[in-house]
Amino acid sequence: MASDRNFFAKALDALMAGRAREAQRYVARFERDYGKLNGKLTKR
Repeated sequence: MASDRNFFAKALDALMAGRAREAQRYVARFERDYGKLNGKLTKR
């Protein structure tokens, strides 16, 4: 029973790590395409 929990914990950790890498790639691509916003979200 403990090995099942360990398996699911490892699977969940891998899923979260994959999502984190995907988000980092998305942000990097956005910054390449649109440039950095100089820390300003709204420029009026």
